[in-house]
Amino acid sequence: MTTPAPAPAPTPTRTYADPRDPIDRTWLRRQVRHLRLWRRFLSQAVVRETHYRAHFVTTLAVGVVQLGLALVPILLLYGYTDDLRGWSQAQVLTLVGVYQVVTGVLAAFVAPNLNRMTTYITEGELDVVLVRPVSSQFYLTLRWINVAELGNVASGLVLLVFGLVRSGAAPNPFEVVQALVLAACGTVLLASVWCAMSFTAFWIQSVNPIGMLYTSLAESGRYPLVFFPFAVRTFLTFVFPVAFASTLPAQALHGGVGWVPVMGGVALTVVVVTLVRAQWRRGLRSYASASS
Repeated sequence: MTTPAPAPAPTPTRTYADPRDPIDRTWLRRQVRHLRLWRRFLSQAVVRETHYRAHFVTTLAVGVVQLGLALVPILLLYGYTDDLRGWSQAQVLTLVGVYQVVTGVLAAFVAPNLNRMTTYITEGELDVVLVRPVSSQFYLTLRWINVAELGNVASGLVLLVFGLVRSGAAPNPFEVVQALVLAACGTVLLASVWCAMSFTAFWIQSVNPIGMLYTSLAESGRYPLVFFPFAVRTFLTFVFPVAFASTLPAQALHGGVGWVPVMGGVALTVVVVTLVRAQWRRGLRSYASASS
């Protein structure tokens, strides 16, 4: 007589309260997962733009017109002089090109998200984000991408090269590295300041007027820092650090910046990013669900 096979062991039932293995075992794997997620956001944005070609063309046209209007005061100003406080017209054009590249990057990757901050908090969309297995700050800051704004980056690069050629500047590799590091610091600093201003929505609900204030302050980056009084220069360097997004990179390309400002920019960037991260965490602790 054969012995019956033993019955299979019952599969244990897991509940939401049971401990689970972490999605990311290391910090590096967590960053890689977020990078892959951002690439998915970018691919979705590209597909979305292919369905709305008129929007893409209109955005490009508006960007070119805005750049042209920004050049009008400079052309008028230098119609009466060849040099203004040590800056030639060609050098200022280089500065405007750098500024156009930085603001184009921010308009493409940061602005579409921070402009939604009030909606996230007041309409309860943040509730959904908080339960997702992703950094909520990463999602709210980089989820949406406006690919058409990259046209402003391209026009800025063209103006940048034109300014360098017209000024006769030939930056060496070290100066190019300095300019790239300073521009990167300027981009992160402006994005961080914008985030800090937008994250006040945790306490004041609506930040739309604050967004307009940021845009107005950022316009000062179209002009060299020496054009402003000392107090304003200090403000635009350390409080609202637009100098790292325009003046300092342009000076680096013309050989007028050493490594000390570069290291200072990196240190300032680390400090500001850390403070903004702390502000975000404090805002989450004070956040009450819109549905409560």
